[in-house]
Amino acid sequence: MSITKIPKFGKAVASYVKNKFNKKDPTISSVKTKINKTKLDNANSTLAIAKQKLKAGKAKLDQTVFEIKNKMPITFKSNKGKSESNTESYKRITGENNKVIKGMLDKAAGKK
Repeated sequence: MSITKIPKFGKAVASYVKNKFNKKDPTISSVKTKINKTKLDNANSTLAIAKQKLKAGKAKLDQTVFEIKNKMPITFKSNKGKSESNTESYKRITGENNKVIKGMLDKAAGKK
């Protein structure tokens, strides 16, 4: 081992020990929030969000066009109609769970 490598190793050990005693972890612990301070910052942020939404919409459209050309099932179907409420989804899920549990109990009891 050469003499030049020992100080580098010593510095690494010293910084590790220093971080352990100071309870500091060398990994990233948090990310600072970005707060818009000016109207220009706010406009830039809004523009970045709009650009991302545009990219996502274009990707969905390209995927749909590809699926239509290749006669594949459509991945992103339109959301026409009423969406399911929390009460309706609760009733649907409990109904499905009751069917499964009933089937398990019947199977355990030997019924078909």
